[in-house]
Amino acid sequence: MLSITDRDDDGAGRTPQAPLGPPIWTGWLQIGLSTMLAVLFVVILSKTQEQNQRLMRLEQRLQGLENSRALDRTSVLEEQQRAMVGRLQTLESGAQRLEALERQQEQWRSALADMQGRAVRRPQADQDVVPAAPMPSTGSGGRPSAPASERSDGGVIRPPAPGSP
Repeated sequence: MLSITDRDDDGAGRTPQAPLGPPIWTGWLQIGLSTMLAVLFVVILSKTQEQNQRLMRLEQRLQGLENSRALDRTSVLEEQQRAMVGRLQTLESGAQRLEALERQQEQWRSALADMQGRAVRRPQADQDVVPAAPMPSTGSGGRPSAPASERSDGGVIRPPAPGSP
């Protein structure tokens, strides 16, 4: 039989064994931390995707604004170009009119020079014939000149013949 003392002896000789490995609560801590890291990773991933979408929208808006500004600048430049083309066409038509007027003026000058040349040549051709001297209203002898009805040659007054009184 065993005595009480024997039981004490048996328990005294044995030392309680410590469990092998880490305590149980550390496993739960690892599971909790791993889960929290996984959730944080998913949250960060979703926030990154959301920010990328926002950036894409902002880039599209910016591109749209730049395109509209470029379109405005282009339309302003087109208006300026149209105005410039209109001015150039006006200048070209004015230059053509000016050239036409200059040609006409040159023609008139040449025509005037021809007329003046003919006017100068006529008296030279008439110099071979004795030029008629203008007759005063009263003759050199105090007699009046012949009336216009007696004149011949279309009203041209001729000097009296050398032997006439």
